[in-house]
Amino acid sequence: MQDGLGDWYPLMKLSESEKREYEEADRRFRERHADCRGGRWGISGSRVTHCSFCCPPPPMGPKQLEKLARLFASWPSREERKKDLDTWDLTLRCDHVVPHIQHREHSHVSARVVDCPECGERRGVVSSERVGPAYRDDETIRERAAADRERLARELAAAEAKLTRQRKNAAAIQRRIAELQEELGSEP
Repeated sequence: MQDGLGDWYPLMKLSESEKREYEEADRRFRERHADCRGGRWGISGSRVTHCSFCCPPPPMGPKQLEKLARLFASWPSREERKKDLDTWDLTLRCDHVVPHIQHREHSHVSARVVDCPECGERRGVVSSERVGPAYRDDETIRERAAADRERLARELAAAEAKLTRQRKNAAAIQRRIAELQEELGSEP
């Protein structure tokens, strides 16, 4: 990792002997890594270069390991992720219906062509219909039902508020119509 020779200066600032030394180090690197065709990496304060393809990266320090451990620990478990999956029934061009699983945040299936297990060929998707949770357990069903009730309650409240506003506007318009008819001298 470290050779203790310090960094290479920019090529323009190298003396003739340093340029030859640099070119020799480059030639040795290319001999050792002829098939890698990858990038190079090195450590500050060292002239040793390593291949990004076959050489292992430098070891991580304790702070980096701790940071990665926290990151990995924050990811939901496989069982928790299963709760977020829905099953869709895809009707294919061959009239077969096949199941498809994807995250429930999607409002439609993005696959346009899938393999039909009955025909053994790739077929186009004609239509898709959400069936429900892909993995059913009582807790998931209760959570989804509670989430659906909350969503429906919000939609109902918004629709009722809109209806109230529209009724007020309609009443105001009816009053204005009555006023205009009165001004015209006709009976309401």
